[in-house]
Amino acid sequence: MQNNIKYANAQYFASPGLDLKDLKMEEDWSGRPASKWSVQKIGQLQAKIDKFSYSIYHSKWYGKRNLSNLIPGHILRQFANEVFGYDGWKMDLQYVDVRESLRPELPTKHNVLAETQVKITPKYGTNLQAGGIGCATMTSKGECYGKAKKQAVNDAFKKAMLGFEQVILAHETRVKNGYYVDGLYSSKVEKENRY
Repeated sequence: MQNNIKYANAQYFASPGLDLKDLKMEEDWSGRPASKWSVQKIGQLQAKIDKFSYSIYHSKWYGKRNLSNLIPGHILRQFANEVFGYDGWKMDLQYVDVRESLRPELPTKHNVLAETQVKITPKYGTNLQAGGIGCATMTSKGECYGKAKKQAVNDAFKKAMLGFEQVILAHETRVKNGYYVDGLYSSKVEKENRY
């Protein structure tokens, strides 16, 4: 099924006392590429990940397991810095939920479970969110909380970076099927305001 919706004749209005030029129009780029640059760079990132994962999956030490459990976070950060540039991407921590569970069999140890969600945003607005979980059991309560949070953030980061592959695959399918319409809502408004 193809979407042939066009917004060429759409009109946008503001309430009395407001002007559309005063509003900052933004389109949500969560889970889809915002520009050709994004598509190209995410493709380069995926090529680096595929090359690295080829050596993992074809070694006799590892079976077919989830790549986020096998690839180290520092490798993904290195790939992101090489592809996007050191100032070409950012990671935002959306939320952290930390809970301590009591274990009667371990009265002198603390058991902490942390859940986080991070948002990875390369330049030009493309972004992807992912959640992660971390767990730690230690005698020091502060170290236990810190370790669980660090594991959860690292897990979420790895899942988000590896999730960009699905963004590109979905984008290619949408382009092929004519899913995208005649441009951005915000660019349409800016273009109309010029005339």
